[in-house]
Amino acid sequence: MGNVFLRVKGIVKKDDKYLVIKRWMDDRIPDPFVWEFIDGEVSFGEAPDDAMSRLIQETLGVAGNIEHIVYTWSNMLGDTQCVGIAYLCSVDADAEFNLPEDFGGYEWVERDRFDSYIENMYVLKDLEGVEL
Repeated sequence: MGNVFLRVKGIVKKDDKYLVIKRWMDDRIPDPFVWEFIDGEVSFGEAPDDAMSRLIQETLGVAGNIEHIVYTWSNMLGDTQCVGIAYLCSVDADAEFNLPEDFGGYEWVERDRFDSYIENMYVLKDLEGVEL
């Protein structure tokens, strides 16, 4: 029997722009950073909403607000199933971020520029037709 784990993704919106962060992935490749939304695994016994709030705090150093769920996803990684919940989130307009050192920066981008940043085709496909 395979394993199942739960991930959450936070798409942080401010006005008409969305936060993308540059996460360090692997220093053995030419560009070790990848642009993405805030995401991470839900810990055993943790509620998904609490995990999302925790990940915003850990990633940005500020409190975040969950607005609503925008989509869910599921994919197989060998004999492991990853199930995910994507939330639309917000932060205070004047919040100053304090990213951990495994992040190389952030930018606020328009939705029509996601494909210039986000390389994960599954994330881009999941966002097609989704109202943010």
